[in-house]
Amino acid sequence: MLPTGEGPLLVFDTHPIQYRSPVFRGLYKKLPSLKVYYFNDRFDGKKWWFHEVDKIPPQTWNLPLREGFPNEVLESEKFGLLKFHRTIDCILKKDKPSAILIYGYYLREHWILLWAARRKHIPVLFVGETFSQGSSSSRKILKRFLQPLFFSNVARFIAIGNKNIEFYTSLKIPTEKIQPARYCIDTTFFELTAAQASHSRQQTRLALNIPSNGVVILFIGRLFERKRPLDMVQLHETLADDSNVHTVIVGNGPLEEELKKVSHPRFHVAGFKNQQQVRDLYYASDCLVVPSEFETWGLVVNEAFACGLPAIVTDTCGVAGDLVVHGETGFVYPVGQIHELANHARKLVWDKHLGKEMGEKAHGKVISEYNVEQFVDAVVSATIGSRSK
Repeated sequence: MLPTGEGPLLVFDTHPIQYRSPVFRGLYKKLPSLKVYYFNDRFDGKKWWFHEVDKIPPQTWNLPLREGFPNEVLESEKFGLLKFHRTIDCILKKDKPSAILIYGYYLREHWILLWAARRKHIPVLFVGETFSQGSSSSRKILKRFLQPLFFSNVARFIAIGNKNIEFYTSLKIPTEKIQPARYCIDTTFFELTAAQASHSRQQTRLALNIPSNGVVILFIGRLFERKRPLDMVQLHETLADDSNVHTVIVGNGPLEEELKKVSHPRFHVAGFKNQQQVRDLYYASDCLVVPSEFETWGLVVNEAFACGLPAIVTDTCGVAGDLVVHGETGFVYPVGQIHELANHARKLVWDKHLGKEMGEKAHGKVISEYNVEQFVDAVVSATIGSRSK
């Protein structure tokens, strides 16, 4: 906990997100003066060049995203720059924080916060899903200018994994300013007893018309180009000779209709599912595949591992080499290399003992190393460290 007499830690985030709420609840238990401010109650990607976000239909996770910690929605989308600036000044003057934690740097709100904190000599902590992979040429040029400007005013960086650490060090950020952490989810939500898991597996497969002896390869994600869901079609065709293999696609987006055109009885396009339904699908499956062009992390892997499922991911995913250890908790392959992806999938299709062994190792790793508590501890350490700067 923070030393007695210090001000609270204030957290500023874009909108309620299912992965972050458990962290905020954990932080509130250790820092009772904590308060979370959301810019808005939803994210409008159309306004901020997030061409992927505006292609996705509204999603309802059916989770209590704002329960268990003090929070407030500022509704900044209704503000002009001057009004939001005044709002932030009032918050910082009223709450007198010892530090502020900012998620991301790409919105006007992030920059207003940064400069307001700098003027008041309030340390800034930063969590960003950032590494060098994945930007277009124009965005790389913009980032090359904006990142040093923003990051030079950050007291502590909370790194979500090894690629994130490498990214910060490549920008010459001193290692003493980088607080290692491991990106996390609420693993307790996904854990079921053996009896519950068996029931979930049976019922979910029954609903999809998948036999008990079938092998299910699962994709979960937004259905747009960067996620490469069409690679799953090629994978399915490559494995089609094995009559036990089923492919299940979960998610929505612009490629959904194209995927639905695939005419094969063992290729299932399930659409968007809320968190509980997703959990059932993990337990109904035998392997998760993440074929993305890049992922800043890939929290679906954390979820799958919490359910005892191994994963095959591309080498440009943040989890590759961290949570996904090649040959132990899953496999890593080069983006777009369907032949190599298929070879890894065959190992799990043909050797169910291997899949079970990898799944057990995956489960143990995510539970012991990638839990909410360690991430909360990292934030608390960074907060205390920023005050002793």
